[in-house]
Amino acid sequence: MFTIVVILISMINQKLWYLKKINFFKELPQEELENLAGHLLTKEYGKRQVILEPSDKDKVFILKKGRVEIYEITPNGKKIIVDVLGPGNVFGDLGVEDENEVFAEATTDSFVCAMNKNEFFETVSKNSQIAYPLIRELFAKAAESNKQVASLASNSAITKVKDLLLRLSKRYGEERYGKTAITVKFTHEQLADMIGISRPTMTEFLNKLEKSKVIEKHGKIISFDPQKLAEL
Repeated sequence: MFTIVVILISMINQKLWYLKKINFFKELPQEELENLAGHLLTKEYGKRQVILEPSDKDKVFILKKGRVEIYEITPNGKKIIVDVLGPGNVFGDLGVEDENEVFAEATTDSFVCAMNKNEFFETVSKNSQIAYPLIRELFAKAAESNKQVASLASNSAITKVKDLLLRLSKRYGEERYGKTAITVKFTHEQLADMIGISRPTMTEFLNKLEKSKVIEKHGKIISFDPQKLAEL
């Protein structure tokens, strides 16, 4: 019995330590953190294991470790990647209505904390320290989604590729040697699925941009001058 208690205390302490590392929760009073930790269930997911399905309407997830791909299946059955998340991100049913089917899939071995949606929003409603950054994040994602939809409507594949790289540079960009580097490593297939083109087409256009010295590729890291790319 004593051993079980020690294990439970250790698990709660680990959850508390992790929650304090997440921007959304680090300003919460200790009592609220302990209450939140008590409602979290942690689960490990292997690479390419589905975490979230359209039927999961009562869950909110917090990514503890790993990387997760959020994608939609459109009414005509096409897969569109809408986001790729790293540790500390919150995802799940956050009250956004969408006619498409939304999934979350681990792209590496990942640890995820899950809690009931109503409990999550009850905690959020009591604490402006969480509510403000969460609302700001939701608005930012909505704006990004609108840009993605506008890009998908374009008939030009190169315009889609250009707009995608510029969007990713604003979100994941880091200044390196006078250029902006997209620090998150995306596969060509992931990039293609973000804008609804084939992987060979994405590879073809990236190679053309590299050959014309508009972009530089170092492994999966893509660097470029945003102004030069925007002027294409």
